[in-house]
Amino acid sequence: MNNVFDIKRFGRYLAYDLNNARNTFGVSALTIGLLPLILLFFNTLFGLVFTGSVPQVVLPAKMAILAFSFIIVAISGPVKLYGNLTERKSGSDWLMIPASSFEKFLSMALMVCIVLPVIVFGLFSICDLLLSWIVPVYGESAVRQIGSGLSQFFMNSSDLGMVFFTPGGAAAGTWMSWCIGVLPFALGAIIFKRGKAAKTILCLMGINMLLSLIAAIVFKSVDFSNFEAFFENLTVEKAGFWVNFLINAIYFVVVGGLLTALYFRVRTIKH
Repeated sequence: MNNVFDIKRFGRYLAYDLNNARNTFGVSALTIGLLPLILLFFNTLFGLVFTGSVPQVVLPAKMAILAFSFIIVAISGPVKLYGNLTERKSGSDWLMIPASSFEKFLSMALMVCIVLPVIVFGLFSICDLLLSWIVPVYGESAVRQIGSGLSQFFMNSSDLGMVFFTPGGAAAGTWMSWCIGVLPFALGAIIFKRGKAAKTILCLMGINMLLSLIAAIVFKSVDFSNFEAFFENLTVEKAGFWVNFLINAIYFVVVGGLLTALYFRVRTIKH
């Protein structure tokens, strides 16, 4: 068992991984976390130049930079953290670190699936909330408005008897969606030697095209008349069950498959 996982050895390697992440991605994470401040600066600058006044920062702009920050982190984060493992010197040094392949894989999965989003969203939220309290022209916090909107959505859904998702389930689904978005780039970062992000995107496009083709063929060959009885007896509770079952099954298959591929790639890296 010690050859596969040792808690003390894993702790030392995780500390090494965290320190490496601070050195390689710390400045980028801080810059992304300060995007609300950067947005406020340019909003003020352009307002003074073109209108002579400072307009309030609109909510769509805040939402856009929040989505933009997560996209940038998902694409660039894994490459900055682990892209050098495909280089001979860095990869060889990494292979010599006293930790098992499973421990290195587990640390990598924790870094890209938990540490990156928590740090970036935490920095973004702190900056967003502070600006909403200190600078009146910034307006309401985007993070707070998202929370208020979700609370209202769940309240309305409960009143209508259509509780398909709980707040905890929605949070878990958001996190799983992040994993589905970031894990392919983590895998591409340790597979491709050059053009890691671009090649990963091309591979994802190819896979999506292939899956769309397969889905079209299956859709065309299925006789939907056999489902009439199923839909006639479908209640709100049954619909909620099947929606949750299908979503969870997709998350389990996709995330599980990506993590499995990531582990075997970590295990087979050689220089």
